Amino acid sequence: MQIYQILIPELNTNVKFKVLSVSDIEDFLKKNKATSKDFRKKVLQYVVFNLATDVTSALNLMSREGGERAIEALYSGCIMLNPGLDIEHWLSIAYVSGGSPSSSDEHNDYNINQIKKFLRSAQDQQRSGKKTEKIPYKSKKITKQKFLNLESHLKANVIGQDEAVDEIVSALVRSQADMNDPDRPLGVFLFAGSSGVGKTHLANTLHRYLFGEESPMVRVDCGEYQHKHENQKLLGSPPGYLGHDEGGQLTNQIKKNPHTVVLIDEVEKAHSDIWNTFLRIFDDGIVTDSKGETISFRNTIIIMTTNLGNDKTVNHMISTGTGFNKNINFSRRTKEIPNRSIVEKNTNEAIDKYFRPEFINRLDKIVVFNYLNEKDCQTIAEIEMSVIANKLSKRGISITYTDSVIDALIEKGIDTVKGARGISQVRREIIETPIAKSIVNSSLPKGTVFYVDYVNDDFIFDYQKPVRKITSKENKND
Repeated sequence: MQIYQILIPELNTNVKFKVLSVSDIEDFLKKNKATSKDFRKKVLQYVVFNLATDVTSALNLMSREGGERAIEALYSGCIMLNPGLDIEHWLSIAYVSGGSPSSSDEHNDYNINQIKKFLRSAQDQQRSGKKTEKIPYKSKKITKQKFLNLESHLKANVIGQDEAVDEIVSALVRSQADMNDPDRPLGVFLFAGSSGVGKTHLANTLHRYLFGEESPMVRVDCGEYQHKHENQKLLGSPPGYLGHDEGGQLTNQIKKNPHTVVLIDEVEKAHSDIWNTFLRIFDDGIVTDSKGETISFRNTIIIMTTNLGNDKTVNHMISTGTGFNKNINFSRRTKEIPNRSIVEKNTNEAIDKYFRPEFINRLDKIVVFNYLNEKDCQTIAEIEMSVIANKLSKRGISITYTDSVIDALIEKGIDTVKGARGISQVRREIIETPIAKSIVNSSLPKGTVFYVDYVNDDFIFDYQKPVRKITSKENKND
C-alpha cells in the first residue's frame, strides 16, 4: 500500500492518503453501500491515513462552513488517488440492470460484480503494459475560504516583507469580491528589489497555498529568451517550421493548469520583444498559440521579478571614496540598510527607463521588496536550524545549539548586499554534512542528541547516545 502526502490548502496542513489496491477497494465496497448517507465519511476514514490525528485537530479549529469545504477537498483527494471509489462517475452502469435508483437503500444497491469487472479490467491493462486512460489533474480554483488565512500564512513564511504581502493580498481580495476586471488575469505583479530577499520565495509560497503542491507552478526563465527569435518558443513555432505541432512552452502548460501562478523570473534578461507577447495577456487575459488555439490566462496570477535599480543602490553601499577616487569593493560586507525612499527611487527610475509606458500601465502593482535587517536575518537563521531539526526528528534524533551558531550562520550565509540565498548552502555544507557523516559512520540509534557550538571561528559537533536505565527489579533478577 502506498501513501501520498498532499497539501490541502483548506486545512493548511499536509494530509496523507492511502492508494488502495483493487482487492482493498473490492473489500470496502462489499461492506459499504455507495448510496448510504455516511458513504463519504467511511471513505475518508478508510483512505485518509492521518484523519484521527492531524486532520481532526485542524477541522476542530474551523467554522462549520470552512469544515464542510475542507471535507469536500479531502474526499476529492481520496477519489483522485482511488478512482475506483468514485461511484458517482459510473453509478449509472453499476446498478442492477433494469432497476432505477430510488430513495430507499434496499432498492438502491449496486451490482458488485460489475464493479469488480471494472476494477479488474483496469488492473489487467496496467499489468499488460497497455496505456490506460490517464486521470487528468483536477485544477483547483481559488475559493474565498482560502483567503481567510492567506495574509498570516504568507507573513509567517516570507520574512521581512510584510509590505509586499499586504500589496499582494489587497489586489487578490478584489478578485474574490468580483471587483476586478473579469477579462484580465487575477493579478499581474512586478516584484523588484535586491537578490535573495524573498521575491521568488513569495511566489512559490503563494502558489502552494492557493493551488497546492501537486499542481506545478509555471515558470519562465527569461535567461532562455535573450534573443529575438527565441520568443517564439512561448507560443510555438509558426506554421511550416519544425516543431509547429508541439505548441508553445508557455501555452502548453497553461492548457494543462489554467489555475496557477506564472513566475516570469529576471525580466531584464529577456529580449524586449518578448513583452509584446505579454501585452495582450495582461490586457485581455488571452493569447493565440501557433496552432490557432485561444489560451486563457484569466485564472492565473502572473508574477515577474527583477533586480532593476538594485545595482545603483548596492554600488552606493559598498563604494569607498568619492569622485575620481571612488572604488566599488564587491567583497566588502556591510550591515547597512539603505533608506526605503532611496531604494524605491532607484528601482522606479530603472523600471521606467527599461519598460515602455504601455507595459507599466498594465501592471496591477510594482512591489519593491525590503532589504533584510538584523532581526530578519536572525529569524531566517533560526528557520534554517529548524529545517535540520525536522530532518533529524524523522530518525528519532534531536539537536541543540547555542546562540553563537545562529550568529555564525548569519555571518557566513546572509549579507545585506547578497541577501539570504546563501544560507541554505551554508546550512547543508557546514552543519548537515558533518552530522550526516556521524549518523552513517557511527550508526547512531534513536534517542541520540546532537550538540552544535561555534568557537574560535569553527563549528564544534558532539553527540550523546541514549543510555538505558536499569530498574531495581532488573537488579534483583541479576
